Amino acid sequence: MSTLAAAQFAASATWFEQQADSILHEQIAICEIPAPTHQEAARADYVAKAFATIGLQVERSPIGNVLGRRRGRAHGGPIVISTHLDTVFSAEQPVAVARPGQANPYRDGEPVPLGEYHAPGISDAAAGLAAMLALARALAAAELETERELIFLATVGEEGLGDLRGARAFFDTAEGRRAAAFITIDHSDPSMIVHRGIGSRRYLAEWRGGGGHSWGHFGRYSPVFAMSAAAERLAQLRTPHQPRTTYNIGVLQGGESVNAIPESVAAEVDLRSEDPEQLNQLERYFRDAVAWGHRRELERRPSAALEPLITQIGDRPAGTTPIDSILVRSAKTALLAEDLQPRLIGSSTDANAAIAVGVPAIALSWGGRSDNQHSIREWFSPHDRERALRVLLRLILALAR
Repeated sequence: MSTLAAAQFAASATWFEQQADSILHEQIAICEIPAPTHQEAARADYVAKAFATIGLQVERSPIGNVLGRRRGRAHGGPIVISTHLDTVFSAEQPVAVARPGQANPYRDGEPVPLGEYHAPGISDAAAGLAAMLALARALAAAELETERELIFLATVGEEGLGDLRGARAFFDTAEGRRAAAFITIDHSDPSMIVHRGIGSRRYLAEWRGGGGHSWGHFGRYSPVFAMSAAAERLAQLRTPHQPRTTYNIGVLQGGESVNAIPESVAAEVDLRSEDPEQLNQLERYFRDAVAWGHRRELERRPSAALEPLITQIGDRPAGTTPIDSILVRSAKTALLAEDLQPRLIGSSTDANAAIAVGVPAIALSWGGRSDNQHSIREWFSPHDRERALRVLLRLILALAR
């Protein structure tokens, strides 16, 4: 790093420490704007205004993404720094942040521990958005120029059945496909580099019968028992640890009354693997289990029933950014410069969408300490957040120069 570059980095890095309180206050403000998947508009408005205040060229995509453009001195593919807008929580979920010492409404009124902040979504994704905005503000404060253009991108639809729709839409564009690198801020461990995109396929499986009265029509085909048999069949599957492969039944639907045989029952199923072929095998087993549960119920209670229906409701591609790529090597160097020992892992993030079209992509940490993501007991501590922000800054400058 040249003397000038080192001085510019130092100026930007110092900004993180000087503005630690304002970064935290912005994170709290973002968290308290509800942003369920498919309902991110209010939070997107906040980010767009923040981008404009920083001096970025702001663009809104038809799908709902917010883009802040910071021009570089030279041509070439941009460096994209991203995080997602949405949370897993509904619009009805209260998201007032509980501060240290206050009674915690998310933990039966227990006092919030010193240094912690509690609320659904306080880390995922409020911490990621606060980190991205802090990076843009620090670069602006130091008036730091880069060769490559920087794009700060807030995406919609990363969580759950959003199915990475914001990131997919960006990488469907010519600009997205010509990006030199994609860095998404989307996990809690400052030492981890997510360079493997875990593939996932999600399905709605439905078992359908004639229904009826629990007493008067006892003995008819029951979609509940068919589903239960299928779930038990799926639970018997032992998946490999390497490549890691998992399955889950996350949502159950159906039934009208305790004294009625349901006409239909449905389950939302999540299948994941680091390896595309393992994912294919898992899908085949899942489909066989759905059919087996149906046949098993017909054997016990022969009566009118329709064939089970399986509808795909999500599909995230698997893929890897090689460990010897410039992006991964530069990320390791940035971590080591901050006395963090790099660890390479796999996860499912917006980086999957980039890797799928051939753009080098990783996910890095928003810093601090946090836990219980995707739970109303989620919490965040800003302790040592600046170190993770410096890692991101080092990496961005290395790539953009």
